[in-house]
Amino acid sequence: MKREDVKAKIPGITDDQLDWLMGENGRDVTAEKTKAATLQTKVTELTGQLNTAQEGLKAFEGVDVADLKGQITQLQNKLAVQADDFAFDSALDGAIRDAKGRDVQAIRGMLDVPALKASKDRTADIKAAVEGLAKEKAWAFDAAAAGYPNVKDGGEPANKPTGSTRDLFAAWAGQMFQ
Repeated sequence: MKREDVKAKIPGITDDQLDWLMGENGRDVTAEKTKAATLQTKVTELTGQLNTAQEGLKAFEGVDVADLKGQITQLQNKLAVQADDFAFDSALDGAIRDAKGRDVQAIRGMLDVPALKASKDRTADIKAAVEGLAKEKAWAFDAAAAGYPNVKDGGEPANKPTGSTRDLFAAWAGQMFQ
């Protein structure tokens, strides 16, 4: 709004009245310009966000969601199998160690591991299998049954050997096959 246009439209307006009217108009115009600038800033920000989102979505064009769900299911199944295998291995190795097995891997080789894995009551079946093996093949465990030689596979510095391992074995074999 221009001063000349106001004087032409309102004849007889005083300069004080015109100053007041122009001041009020200026404040209104400034307030609206501030609002418009704020809204323009928001529009610019939202346009940038929209462009970023659209660029991100382009990475998913042509992606088969059903295939991804299938892959996720396969990975979850593999993870469940691995967790089950780990739990089984821990239980079996723990049972062998509890029975004082000398070589965990060797003793595992003597057991029917697939049958134990398929067992409904793994804990009891593992324990029973290891205990049965300890009775049947006591030589694989620290507590050897009577009649088996107790041959140490390591030395103790305080002990004085009473004979070689060959002599101990020969003595044992002589007793077993008489």
